[in-house]
Amino acid sequence: MSSGSDPFIWSKAVERGRTRGYECMRPKPGVPESQEFVQYAMRKKDGRYQAYFFAVDPQEVHIAEDCAEEELLIFDGFDQALRYLCSRGADPAQFAPFKGQKPF
Repeated sequence: MSSGSDPFIWSKAVERGRTRGYECMRPKPGVPESQEFVQYAMRKKDGRYQAYFFAVDPQEVHIAEDCAEEELLIFDGFDQALRYLCSRGADPAQFAPFKGQKPF
């Protein structure tokens, strides 16, 4: 995405090495009557883009290291990282600075 056509102002912060993303509760895929806590984040480090995804059932957050799904993937391009996060359910329009503890 070029900066001239980029509708997401947060992408400029990512280009400067800042972390942008969000966290929320959403219906659990395949089990819509259950909720899960998810976190999406992106940043640029050493010229490459880090995409972070985390999901855990709120009932199991105390044992997240055993049952959470967590991925940190590295991409050469911004578009690749964003496509990955969108494939995991992210809404780029919600990306913003993190308050409190950041995922990276």
